[in-house]
Amino acid sequence: MPDLPPLPPLGPGAVDEFTRTIYGRTPPGGELAGLVLQSREDGVLDGTADRLRHRATITCPLGDLEFDTLLHLPTSGNARVVVILNFDGNDQTLTDWPYEKIIHAGYAVLTAQYGQIEPDDPNPPAPGVRGLFPSESWGAVAAWAWGLSRLLDIASTIDRIDPAGAMVIGHSRLGKAALWAGVQDERFALTVSNDSGCCGASLFRHPGGEDIEAITRRFPHWFVPSFAQYAGKEDELPVDQHQLLASIAPRRVYVCSAEDDAWADPVGEYLAVEAARPAFGADGIGYHLRPGGHALLEEDWMQALAF
Repeated sequence: MPDLPPLPPLGPGAVDEFTRTIYGRTPPGGELAGLVLQSREDGVLDGTADRLRHRATITCPLGDLEFDTLLHLPTSGNARVVVILNFDGNDQTLTDWPYEKIIHAGYAVLTAQYGQIEPDDPNPPAPGVRGLFPSESWGAVAAWAWGLSRLLDIASTIDRIDPAGAMVIGHSRLGKAALWAGVQDERFALTVSNDSGCCGASLFRHPGGEDIEAITRRFPHWFVPSFAQYAGKEDELPVDQHQLLASIAPRRVYVCSAEDDAWADPVGEYLAVEAARPAFGADGIGYHLRPGGHALLEEDWMQALAF
């Protein structure tokens, strides 16, 4: 691995700079007002889990946000919980995620489709949660992070879920959101990013993969508008992503990378982990690099859960 480039030092104040420069300020508010059970299937996954579908209502200052959740809960005993947003709908996770192995590891899994929280569109046909607050100072990544915290609110109301030891995980752009959720919400004992890349776990100051010019041109709605002024000027940023990881300490962080995922810059992710390590101690931050490309695979789930 290459040597670390010159980086801003670890220390207080970084979260305020990330808020101002990249993600925006998540406004306070958003209360769980209703959770309606839509369906329940007991004994799925060869009898190891119960599958519950709910419709959640979150009251915000300018209106209510409603979205659908899918929960897999071990059939016996209390379980810790993983919260995660998905890309393609709750039902798609039934084939994409290794639910049986997650359940066997002692975790419940609660998920919702990310577009129901905030549309992934710079000019959405209908507003998401950002339109329900009297503030326009936060990007979509911060809105999805807000949604992850609301999932933990929901999980905390469900029998047989122990919210202590909660884990938040995200892949790609939702890995960026998971990290920002982990920074802001101290209830998450473990924060996991998978192939989160630029504005996630990868260093801006390591040249490789996606950069600020590319990400703000394609996805301007993910961040505060002023972030684009740093396109081609990564060295002028007041922060870098090792500080984001370190801001979660002393709670734990795990970063997953893939060898062939050049756009997410696995080397830059590894270097960020190493630069953040002094904030965590011996075993507070972990990393793996697996073969393959940009995907959330069973290996990523299992290594994160083992950590």
